[in-house]
Amino acid sequence: MDGPADAPAARPAFTEEEIRLIRLWSLSDLSAGRQLLAQIAYFATPAVFGLYGLATGGLVVLGVAFLSILLLLAWGFVTTWRDQRNLVLMQSICRKLSAGEERGPEGFPDPASRS
Repeated sequence: MDGPADAPAARPAFTEEEIRLIRLWSLSDLSAGRQLLAQIAYFATPAVFGLYGLATGGLVVLGVAFLSILLLLAWGFVTTWRDQRNLVLMQSICRKLSAGEERGPEGFPDPASRS
């Protein structure tokens, strides 16, 4: 652990915002199962409501279900738009890590040696 790669000079200088994002992402659960369950939970209720509307012939119920699904899709677009800021920060972090790799400190693979 006390090798040259662990020296503070070998580490990239991250901004406070980048450090916050690294900590946030390292603590979050981004598993596929959790994401799938979240999507099912969001869309199952309006889908079942819409099926009920189809079965009973209730156009109002069907309209409410359709509107709910449209609102959920709009919310997804807004969330993706807001997450764009985090994507830019993560790209900045990756660029700093890649720059450290190009300098070739010990512990990093040499990109030129890849075949």
